[in-house]
Amino acid sequence: MPERRWRAALPGDLRVIAGWVDSPQALERWAGPGLSWPPEPATLWREFGGGATPAFTLREGEHPVAFGQLVPKATDHWHLARLIVAPERRGQGLGRCLCQHLLVQARRRQARCVTLNVFHDNLAALTLYQALGFIPRGTTDARGIQPMWLPRFADSDHTTDNECPEDG
Repeated sequence: MPERRWRAALPGDLRVIAGWVDSPQALERWAGPGLSWPPEPATLWREFGGGATPAFTLREGEHPVAFGQLVPKATDHWHLARLIVAPERRGQGLGRCLCQHLLVQARRRQARCVTLNVFHDNLAALTLYQALGFIPRGTTDARGIQPMWLPRFADSDHTTDNECPEDG
């Protein structure tokens, strides 16, 4: 198996990652409303914040297998966003690795509050987020999005586990 490594996401990563999204509806569910369809990597990079918002790619050898962003909401509040795992790699623990990596990155940025949003019918994601300690915060909106937060984040030790590549 090729070596897994985290790195800051690059615009070129989106050439592969955009291919994981197969419809305008899937794009909206993954990345939010108002994005251009079909997803062009350079356009997505700009719409995502073009490097101004921390983004990370997990690579196996030369191939991206997971992607996610941290969006600053306040000085000590970070939001996990645009989490995605390659379709052929789902169900193999990479989503957990992705979340754990983002939590480490949030801690490095002195986060005291970490949030995310998930569609209420995305049972795999809900199960993962609940296993990581996230709980609902507020009600599900008209689009079916459930906001969640990780209580006591600042007082806990969220680090990568032994199944995940080294943080770097």
